[in-house]
Amino acid sequence: MISVRTAAAQVLAQILRGQGPLSSLLPAIQHQVAEQDRPLLQELCFGTCRYYPQLAAYVECLVDKPLRAKDSDMQALLLLGLYQLLHTRIPDHAALGETVEVTRVLKKPWATKLVNGVLRQFQRDKSKLDDLLSQNAAFQANHPAWLEGMLRKSWPDQFESLISANNQHPPFTLRLNTRKVVRTDYLQQLADAGIAAQATQYSPYGITLAQACDPRKLPLFTEGLLSVQDEAAQLSGDLLQLGEGMKVLDACAAPGGKTGHMLELEPSLQVTALDAEEHRLGRVHENLARLGVNARIVCGDGTERNWWDGELYDRILLDAPCSATGIIRRHPDI
Repeated sequence: MISVRTAAAQVLAQILRGQGPLSSLLPAIQHQVAEQDRPLLQELCFGTCRYYPQLAAYVECLVDKPLRAKDSDMQALLLLGLYQLLHTRIPDHAALGETVEVTRVLKKPWATKLVNGVLRQFQRDKSKLDDLLSQNAAFQANHPAWLEGMLRKSWPDQFESLISANNQHPPFTLRLNTRKVVRTDYLQQLADAGIAAQATQYSPYGITLAQACDPRKLPLFTEGLLSVQDEAAQLSGDLLQLGEGMKVLDACAAPGGKTGHMLELEPSLQVTALDAEEHRLGRVHENLARLGVNARIVCGDGTERNWWDGELYDRILLDAPCSATGIIRRHPDI
């Protein structure tokens, strides 16, 4: 086992080097951290990414010269330390001491004084640094300069609301299988368990929890009667106007949320769940098995034909959100 901050520093260093998305890097290391520390690991990684533009600006002010590329783990550690001091309830002394200790674990004792000195200087000089950065538009918006400039130019009237939405923590929303459970009944069940929640505004299948939690601990999750899914994604099933026995392609299907929802709505569908990344299809198998539904799961590129049997589909669902800025709050590492 490794400490939660060691794991976080390693994940963040990989992101700084462009070695993969947080959604893949975090699960790959979670098993090396004690189970009770895994929620903190997720908070540290996602939170540091969410506030990266501001944290990086602080580091630039505090470090005399940029760290070398091979020391991206120390850059990550500085960002991680600042995030804890700014945005968590972890006592400052614990955040500072535990973060500095990681320099020794990662066998870079030369960085011990650097990390300790930068974090302590930040504690002393935060007000001065804020004054220095007060005219930095990218810092104030907590967005990269190029993106801040484009959003301000393209959407001047909506700029503030766009920035605010991107910087928010995403809601934690569930989708119910309404063939098997009534939403009002489940809301009452959550209330009885002391879990604050409310019905979604647009989706007739959704419930948003006041606080995120491990879904495996929620009533009826293991029985396959609910899934974690954003409200907007829940609308796709009805928009497709599915009919009995239709042949449907879910392109970019992983992790399988919309495939599962379509089959909940119309169990007689013949669904092909397609995704270009083999390693992501394991999640599709797991999710469909938990929901008790079946689909043809295929690894393939939707722009090619080598996976296709030649028969036309009645419906094709293509939800390719990774090209859009609307997912920043859900995937802040982008």
